[in-house]
Amino acid sequence: MITQRQNDILNLIVELFTQTREPVGSKTLQQTIDSSSATIRNEMARLEKLGLLEKAHTSSGRKPSVAGFKYFVQHSLALDSIDEQDAYQVIKAFDFQAFKLDDLLQKASQILSDLTGYTALVLDVESKEQRLTGFKIVQHSSHDALAIMVLDDSKPVTVEFAVPKNFLSKDLQILEDLIAERLLGKSVLDIHYKLRTEIPQVVQKYFVTTDNVLDLFDYVFSKLFNETIFIAGKVKSLTYGSLSTYQFLDNPQEVALALRQQIKNEDLLTVDIIEGLGSDMTQLGLINQQFLIPYRGFGLMTLMGPVEMDYRRAVSLTSLVSKVLVAKLTDYYRYVNSNHYEVERGDDYVR
Repeated sequence: MITQRQNDILNLIVELFTQTREPVGSKTLQQTIDSSSATIRNEMARLEKLGLLEKAHTSSGRKPSVAGFKYFVQHSLALDSIDEQDAYQVIKAFDFQAFKLDDLLQKASQILSDLTGYTALVLDVESKEQRLTGFKIVQHSSHDALAIMVLDDSKPVTVEFAVPKNFLSKDLQILEDLIAERLLGKSVLDIHYKLRTEIPQVVQKYFVTTDNVLDLFDYVFSKLFNETIFIAGKVKSLTYGSLSTYQFLDNPQEVALALRQQIKNEDLLTVDIIEGLGSDMTQLGLINQQFLIPYRGFGLMTLMGPVEMDYRRAVSLTSLVSKVLVAKLTDYYRYVNSNHYEVERGDDYVR
């Protein structure tokens, strides 16, 4: 543990360095720290020995080390500061008509990336936790049809598929009834398990040839097993990360898994400096903010940037974007749910 004066010096160096990207000297600190230049230099030397500061080769100033940034994040980072101009920009950017949930999640990632200059990622509720609450098959012709699935009473998922050659119209109805009986109301995780255990046995009772039926089950439901993730500012990762970081972002399912593993306990907001994501060992600053999606659960918003990012502003913006997003989501679902009563009377409503 360092002394209060050393802590003040470290905090000030972190703040000045993130703003200017220039090493900080004792004379600059003397304007704020009530100590002599010699005392400040001695304290900076002690912080350097502790590994919290590094000496720049081109000047006598110091800059924070990775360990110094970590110490600042863990002990001194304020989480409640909001800049009025940033608040105005966020609220203004969210002033648009959203026609579906994905519009809002995608917009949130873009806003956060644009305002910070880093990479922003937004994940929907974890796929395995969602429930299948509606299912219907709409046949377009004798050759193709559309499966309409509803997750958590609010999120529609559609999959077009070719009708198997040996299928009759009644077989599609049998398939729909079978899904309603065995899978409706189940979590995606349960559905994944039942498709491997229970469904193959049940299908044999209704269909003579089962291979194409089981393939159709896998095809229709495979979309449910993927995470919904939006990534904005991928190219920006090349300015603070490695080529491996950029390439890793091309694999959204792996990215989603890596981010889920970063969430610590039940903390809604975590700030950390990590040794890369996936197999990439580039050190990165990572801010994770969980946010409530009404009626469904928690999504995850992540800001990924360099170790030396301005954490105060980055945390403030991540928190601000998530709060405005929750407000927009609340309005969106309030509107959707208010129309359920009208739509429910129609024969085509999927429940």
